[in-house]
Parts: sequence; C-alpha cells; structure tokens
Amino acid sequence: MSGISFRAAVPELLYRAAASVLAPLAALFIRFRSKTSYGERWRELLGHVPDRDYGNPVWFHTVSVGESMGARPLIMEFRKIRPDIPVVVTTTTVTGRAVYDSVGDRVTHLYAPLDSPRAVRRFLERVQPRLYVTMETELWPVLLSELEKRRIPAVVMNARLSDRSRDRYLKTGEIFQEVIGSRLSRLVCQTPADAANFAKLGIPEAKMAVSGSVKFDIAPDTAAFGKGRELRKRLCLTVSEKAPASGEPLFLAVASTHRGEELQALDIFRKLKSTLPSLVMIIIPRHPERFQEVWDLMETAGFRHSRRTLLEKEAAASGFVCPELILGDSMNELYLYFGMADLVLMGGSLVDIGGHNPLEPASLGCPVVTGPFIRNFRKIYQEMAARGASRVIPAASLPDDLKELLGNPGELQKLGSAGKSFIDANRGALRKTLEEITRVLDENASKTGSSRSPAGS
Repeated sequence: MSGISFRAAVPELLYRAAASVLAPLAALFIRFRSKTSYGERWRELLGHVPDRDYGNPVWFHTVSVGESMGARPLIMEFRKIRPDIPVVVTTTTVTGRAVYDSVGDRVTHLYAPLDSPRAVRRFLERVQPRLYVTMETELWPVLLSELEKRRIPAVVMNARLSDRSRDRYLKTGEIFQEVIGSRLSRLVCQTPADAANFAKLGIPEAKMAVSGSVKFDIAPDTAAFGKGRELRKRLCLTVSEKAPASGEPLFLAVASTHRGEELQALDIFRKLKSTLPSLVMIIIPRHPERFQEVWDLMETAGFRHSRRTLLEKEAAASGFVCPELILGDSMNELYLYFGMADLVLMGGSLVDIGGHNPLEPASLGCPVVTGPFIRNFRKIYQEMAARGASRVIPAASLPDDLKELLGNPGELQKLGSAGKSFIDANRGALRKTLEEITRVLDENASKTGSSRSPAGS
C-alpha cells in the first residue's frame, strides 16, 4: 500500500482484514449451502487452482453469463492474433463458465478467487499472468493491489461509470483514485461520457480510450439458432398432423427469468391464449438450480407442458402434440431458443433485477422486447426503442402489447430487422479494444525486457 495517503490506507487495511475473515466463510457457504454446481472446484474460490504451468497467460475475467457472452468473441479473436500467448479466463458463476464449454483447449477456465489477500496471492503465484483484463466495473481493491506489487498491468475493457456511481465515488475524496484508479494501466471506455466520469474521479485522460461497447461485436451461434429453427419446424409439423385446427404455433420465449417472473409469465400466457390459441411459451430460467422449481409451476398451470431435455424424444414419439409450455432446462442453448421464437421477452425485467442484455437475440434478427425494469441496460434499450429495434413495455400493458405484436407478422419482422441493423451499425469496439490490450502488452514487455512478466518475482 505504499504511495497512498493515510486517509486511503486505513479503509483499505480494514477492507483487507474483513476480506481475510469473510472469504473462507463465503467459500464454505457456497460449498455446503449453495445449489450452484461448483462441485470440488469450489476450492478455486480460495485460489486453490490446479498447480501447473499456465504459460504466463493473459488473464481475462468475465463475471457471469452476460459478461462472458460479450467478451467471448474478443477473447477468441485475441487467441487468433496472438496464438503465442496462452489465455486463462475466470468467471464467478457456473452459468458464466458454461459460455466457454465449447471452446475446447483454446482457453483455460478457472473460477476467480474471492477478493482476499490469501486467495488472490495463491492464485497469482500459481497462474502468474502477464496481464489482467476485466469487464466493465469489476474493480477489486485487494486484487488490484496484489497485481500492482507484481507489476502486472490491469486493463478494464468495456468500462462504464454512470453519473450516479461517479457521484457516490466523489464522496470518498481521493480514495477511489488512490486505491483503484492509480492501479489501473488502461481503461477502454464504452462512451465519452463514461471516460468523462472517470476523469472527474482523477484518472488521467492518457490512461483512457473510448471504444464503444464490445457487446455489439457479437459472434452469434448461428448453428444453434438454425437448430432451433429446425426443432420448431418439427414441432409445427407435429401439430398440423395431430391438431390441424389449432393452426401453426406462435412461439414466445421468456429468456433468463428470475423468481417471481415465471408466475407473471404464466398469468400473461393465460390471457394471451384466449385470442392466440396456438401460442406456445418457452420459459428459460436464468439459473439452472431453479429448473425444478419452474417445472413445478408448469405442472400446476393446467397446460400441456414439456422440457427441452425431453422435447425431441417426445416429438418423435407416437401421439405427441406440441406442448403449450416448454421449460428451457438446458445450459448454453439460448441461441437455440431464440431460433424457435417468434418473439423474445427478456427476463430480469418483470421484477426489479435490472433487465438483461437484448443484443444476443437482436444480432440474428430475432424480435426482442422487455418489461419495465431495465436499469442495467437502460441506455441500450432507449437507443433501440428510438430506432424501432425494441420496446420497453409497462407491466400493465404486457398482455395487450404482446398480443398485438404476436398477431402482426409484419410488425415482428420490422422489429427484428431494426434490431439487427442496430447491432451492425454499432460494431467495431472489438478491434479498438484488442489494439489497446496489445499496446499494454507490448509496453509491459518493453519495460521488463522480456515477453515474460515478472509475476513470480
């Protein structure tokens, strides 16, 4: 903690002491009480990663599924342009890890250490990264301090800072700049407004660049999307054979739902079925540990229901009729569900979670709307709505607005096309961010006189 004022050193010491005590307790809680399937890998939260040579990698940290989906194209492109440098990627959630399940041995996945001195030191001693790259607002005091001691540069990509967060940090005086800002090598900000807010906290403009958001540089899983289209066709054929009077189904996907949203979705579904009898709703819970809970709700809802893990088997069976409700109980298949959908309603927006990223379905021209709670993605939704690329729908209007959209194929097509055009017009941040990461890598290699970082010194 050399080089920082007494005013900043005291809260940092208190934070480190608290983290030292709480981190082991948090890890044990996750092991014994959490339903999330870390398995034996829960020990990685305390820095106990496999003891092997990681090749002095670049370390990318992407917290959960949203950040991981946004960063994955950049990480894969980095591996293409710098195949000589290994990559370690960390997440804090199982759903985030699942994003990297299909990349094989091109990256090594680990769970990120909790922000306590022992866990972070243990992780750094074993992994020995040459560069740390994190997404958006993942700024941990202990980690940044330990990186600084080892002369490992820290880069924030897709950096964002709202006016509200800026004002909160300003109340701490110079503490943010001394404990966080001074330890960052580069902030690659989403917008000039984000850069201006960081500058007001004392971060020099020379440390910052503006790239736009890497989340627009999506590499959608077109194969999974196509598989969803084919699965939908098979279900529709089954319906027309078994129940031709009902008409071809309309599919509404409610994606990444949280507790309390499924009941609302089922209530909306009941209202829609009176005028849209062929409607099928797919509910995709955000967290896999809630699959059974949501299935139980479907069991009591009074509609024909099935689940993704049984759907194809049932579709091939004699006498099958397309279900009215489908549980999305599979991992890493969002694009498949988007491929099945006529319309996507993003979860996290019917209760006050803050909304979820609409860019993934929009990237393939899939029409997407949201409920009213969108604080985490407010700017994106506002920009999309202004261009006719999405809609933010008040809770009371959801049944009527969804009925109007689902009953109007021309409007759905217009919404989907506008969404894809919005994504395409905002691409480019990936290239700029890669340039900044490569610059920091080269500068650090020049300072140390080697391509190997002094992480173990």
